Amino acid sequence: INRPKTMANSAVLEHSLLRTPYESVHMVTRNTQKLVAKEITDVVAEVKRLSKAAKERTKGANLINATKSITSIVRKLKGLKRKMEEGKKTAKKYVTRCQARLDHLEQISKFARVEIPSCSRGSAGRAKDSADPLALAAKDDVFLQSVDAMLAGHLMRLGCLESAAALTKEADISSLVDTEVFQSAQRVIEGLRNRDCKPALAWCGANRSRLRRSRCALEADLRVQQFVELLKAEKIESALSYAREHLSMSPESHLQTLLHAMGAIAFVPLTASNPLPKRYQYLFGEEKWTELEKIFRTVLFKLNGLPKRSTLAIRLQAGLEALKTPHCGERKQEEGGASKEECVRVASECPVCASGMYKLAGSLSISHRTQS
Repeated sequence: INRPKTMANSAVLEHSLLRTPYESVHMVTRNTQKLVAKEITDVVAEVKRLSKAAKERTKGANLINATKSITSIVRKLKGLKRKMEEGKKTAKKYVTRCQARLDHLEQISKFARVEIPSCSRGSAGRAKDSADPLALAAKDDVFLQSVDAMLAGHLMRLGCLESAAALTKEADISSLVDTEVFQSAQRVIEGLRNRDCKPALAWCGANRSRLRRSRCALEADLRVQQFVELLKAEKIESALSYAREHLSMSPESHLQTLLHAMGAIAFVPLTASNPLPKRYQYLFGEEKWTELEKIFRTVLFKLNGLPKRSTLAIRLQAGLEALKTPHCGERKQEEGGASKEECVRVASECPVCASGMYKLAGSLSISHRTQS
C-alpha cells in the first residue's frame, strides 16, 4: 500500500482530524458573537433610557432608579467581559489543537517522503544498522501516536470513555483526540437509553443554528417522541399542551410524521376493547429509541465532520480487503494437499484468517492476488 507523499494527501486521509476542531472554533465564535450582540443591545437600550430621563431632569425616586440601572449595566458588562474571556480561552484551545494536528500531519508527510530501499534478507540488517536510529525512533513515535489516536477515537465511539481517557493520557495525545465532542454525546446517548429526551433537547438547543443550516430534523423527532411518551402515560391534556407549544413550528418536511402522531390521540387510553392499530405501534415501540440514538449519532458526526465509522475501522477494513484471497477462511483439507494441521497453521499466519479478524473481513471483496 502506497503511503501519502505530500501533506495534502495526508490531510485528505485525516479530514476529520482537521475539520472537528475547526467546527468547534466556529461554534464557540458564533455563540460568543450572539451573546455579545444580545448583551450590547440590552445595554444600549438601557443607556438610551437613562439619557432620556437625564434630559428631563427628573429628581427624587427617579435618581435612585437611575443609580440602580447604572449598577445593573456595570454588572452586565462585567459578566459579558467574563464570558468573552471564557469564549476566547476556549477558542484558543481549539485553535492550538488544530495547529498541533497540522504539525502532526506535517511530520507524517515528512516521514512518508523518506524512501526506504528494498533489501534482501541478508542485507536487511545492514540497512537497518546504517539508518539513523534517532530518525527511526522519531518516525515510530509519530506513527504510534496516530495509531493510539485512532484507538482512542474508536473507544470513544463505543462509549468506553474511561479507557479512552487513560490511553490519551498515557500516550500524551490529547491534541489528537476529540474528547469533548464524545463526552457531551455520551450524556445524550445515556439519556436516550434511559428513555429521557431532555439531554438530547438541551444539546439541540446549544447547536440549533448548526442544525438549521444542516437541515437536520433531530429536534422535531425528539419533540414528537416526548409527545408520544405523554400519550403512553395517558396524559392527554399535557400532550395537547406540549403539542401546541413545541410541535406547531415543526418543519414542513416533518408534517406527515406529526399528523401521524397526533392521530394516535384517538386511541388513548389503550384498552382491550380499544387496541392500538398496527400503523401506530411503531411510534409506541421501544425500537423508536434505538432509531433516535442512530439519528443522533448521524447528526453528531455530520456536524463535527466525523466519518460514520471510526478511522481505525476504515483503515483496518482497507488492509483486510487488500490481503483477502479466495482461500481465506477455508479450514478444510484440500485433496492431495497439505495436512489439516498444516492448513490451520497457514491460516493462523494469515492476518485475514486470524482469530476474530475473518468476521470483519467476511463481507469484503477479494483482492487480485492468490497469496495473502
